[in-house]
Amino acid sequence: MALAVMLGACTSFLENEDANKLQENEEQIQRYLKGNNLSATQDSTGLYYIINQANPSGQKAKVGDEASIYYRMYTLNGALVDSTETSKQKPLVIPVGTSLLLPGMEKALSLIRTGEKATFLLPYYLAWGNTAYEDIPAYSVIRIEMQLAGLRSEAKQIEDYVVKKEYTVSDKVAANLHIIRLNTVSGDSIGRGKSVKVNYSGKLLTGTEFDKGTLEFITGSGSMIPGFDQGIRKLRVGEKAVMIFSSSLGYGRTGRVNQQTGQYVIPPFAPMAFEVEIVSAK
Repeated sequence: MALAVMLGACTSFLENEDANKLQENEEQIQRYLKGNNLSATQDSTGLYYIINQANPSGQKAKVGDEASIYYRMYTLNGALVDSTETSKQKPLVIPVGTSLLLPGMEKALSLIRTGEKATFLLPYYLAWGNTAYEDIPAYSVIRIEMQLAGLRSEAKQIEDYVVKKEYTVSDKVAANLHIIRLNTVSGDSIGRGKSVKVNYSGKLLTGTEFDKGTLEFITGSGSMIPGFDQGIRKLRVGEKAVMIFSSSLGYGRTGRVNQQTGQYVIPPFAPMAFEVEIVSAK
């Protein structure tokens, strides 16, 4: 499809150059395979792959899962471009389906199961494209040796976090919101339409604190992310609690970006935990 799009739009030198490089990439990949006596499967995007260690019972990645992967990335001439610290068991941990990886790496994740190891050959348009990147020449074919070490859904991440912190869940709203009450307070829950003052600390489930302070807002007004608002409504004045919820009640697949740095404060598909204290409600 990428080839058809590019060839159909060859109205400039650059586009013609891109089309020529596609053919060169194909020839380079075929020479690499033949020279190493390898047989590979080509998928619909033009990516080639070889399953080196199969695990038919392994889990397939779904959009939003947290993937743990080990990889080593090379140019076709064997120059190492990038790698994880496999020997130290430090995988790259990243949400699936968020375009945070090279397009070819994202596609690769959909082709293997947990426990599998594979070789992937990425044409330039699935790697760094038609521009040079650091020591990688423009239009480079990239080879990636990848292992999918593990997958966790958001529900599993929350379950593991609760166990690790030794929390006892007091309330569970559907499958997405968990409330752990830290003290005992009498009285009615806050509910909708109340002006509340809340001390809070927001953390990713990795333990990284992304925000803290004091908030004042009207419950049920839509001014807060749904998980925070729904959790606060379940609490009472004077109560301290931990609220844990999935990204569907937080920042979803877009996450939250620091506008100055362009870096993610909250990654896509990230469940969150808030430690809160209800100061007042009226």
